[in-house]
Amino acid sequence: MALPAQAEEVLVVERGVEGLVAVPFRIANDTDRPVACAAAIAHWYSAQIGTAAPHGRLEASLWSKPASGEVFLLNATQDRMPVQRLWCGYVGEDVSTRSEIALARRAGAPEPAIDLVCGRDGGTTALACRPGAQ
Repeated sequence: MALPAQAEEVLVVERGVEGLVAVPFRIANDTDRPVACAAAIAHWYSAQIGTAAPHGRLEASLWSKPASGEVFLLNATQDRMPVQRLWCGYVGEDVSTRSEIALARRAGAPEPAIDLVCGRDGGTTALACRPGAQ
């Protein structure tokens, strides 16, 4: 007796940078506390981009697929992890003190470089990251 065939869902993971454009991610920390930056790559998972010491800098790369407007973070095996959101906040409190970083995500154009200065947000406990000359 033959059993009915069942279709299996296959997850295809794209790897590497072919067809992608590097997006410089530069943060200047203008505070007396260390700052951590992260990316939400799924609604339940985030990945660290890096940290900047007090009055230090963080330099990293994201990757853009100009054809679709997608932005990726690559892991150690160069799996393309789609970025849903970006933020920076104080180390150990980065989610509750975060400053959201907007992405352009325009199909047909590479994502522009991200150059920000992060400082105190007035009288709040949050961090404020704004475009700045670096």
